[in-house]
Amino acid sequence: MFPGNTAIIGHTRIQQVLTRMLEHDTLPHALLFVGPRAIGKTTMAQALIRHLLGSQTHFQNHPDYQEVQRLVDEKTEKRKTSISVKQIRELTARLGLTSLSEGWKIVFFEQAQYLSQGAANALLKTLEEPKGKTLFIFCTTHLEQVPATIASRCQIMRFNQVSRQEIGESLVRLGFSPPDAMLAASMALGRPGKALRFLKESLYRSQWETSVGQALAFFSASLPQRLAQVMTLIPKTETQKSESLLDLLDHWELVCRDVLFKQLNLKEIQVFSQDERINSLVAHLPLVSLMSVFERLNQVRRAIPRHVNPHLALEHITIGF
Repeated sequence: MFPGNTAIIGHTRIQQVLTRMLEHDTLPHALLFVGPRAIGKTTMAQALIRHLLGSQTHFQNHPDYQEVQRLVDEKTEKRKTSISVKQIRELTARLGLTSLSEGWKIVFFEQAQYLSQGAANALLKTLEEPKGKTLFIFCTTHLEQVPATIASRCQIMRFNQVSRQEIGESLVRLGFSPPDAMLAASMALGRPGKALRFLKESLYRSQWETSVGQALAFFSASLPQRLAQVMTLIPKTETQKSESLLDLLDHWELVCRDVLFKQLNLKEIQVFSQDERINSLVAHLPLVSLMSVFERLNQVRRAIPRHVNPHLALEHITIGF
C-alpha cells in the first residue's frame, strides 16, 4: 500500500504496522490517529482509504465512504460546535445496509474531538459490533479530547514529529529546491503539512513571515509593552481563536529556538541565521528565561483542549521572562 507513496512524509513505523495488518488481514475495525495538526494523520488515513476502496482519486464520492464532520448552521453560516446525535443515527442507519461495492465500508472522523458525548454514546453499539467489513478512522490532536468510550474501542496510533532532515529530503524529492525545502523543514517544527503549505501557498508564507517579524519584535519589548500587545494578538472571532493561538505559539517557539541555537553556536540549524534581530535577543533572553518560555509554551499547548482563554494563556507566557 504505502511504498512509493510520496504524499506521506515520515511515520515509517506506522506505515509498516498498517501494511502488515493488511497483509495478514488483521486490520481492526477502528483506528484512532493521535498527533499535532499538520503532522500527517489525514494523509495517512487517506492513503489507507484509497487502498481499501481501490480508488486512487476521488474516493470521497465512493458509495461506501462516509465522512462525518460538524454541520454548518443555516442561520449563522458557521460550523456547529459538535457532531450531533442525529448525524450519528443517520450514519448507523446507512452502515446497516450492505456494501454497494461488496467490499469495505469506511467512516472517517477527521476531527473526532467534536463528537458530543451523546453522539459518542449513540455510536458505541455500531462501533462494538460493526456489520461486515467496516472500518472507522478517527483523528484528533489530543487523546483526552475524544470521549473515553470511543478511544477505548480503537487501536491508537500516535504520530510523532518528523525530523527536519527527513522532511527536507522528502521535499527535495517532490521537486522543491534544497534551500526552500530546508527552510520549510526548519519552520515546520516536525510537521510535514506545515512545510508543504509554506511552499505551496504564497499567502500562508507571507502571513508566516509577518507573524515571525511580530514575534521578534515582541520578545525585544519590555514587559509592559508585551502585556499591552497580548490583547491585540488574537482575533475576536471565537472560531479563530484556537487556531490563531496555536500559530502564535509556533512562531514564538521558532524565535526562542533560534535564540537558543545561536547561544549554543548551532548556526547550521538556525532558521533565521541572517537576521540581526536574533543576535540582539541573545542578551535579552538568557538561558534561564528561554527555559521558562519553553515550559510555559508547553503548558499552554496542553491546556488548549480544555478551552483555555487565549489572552490569559499569552499573559502566562509573557510574565515568565
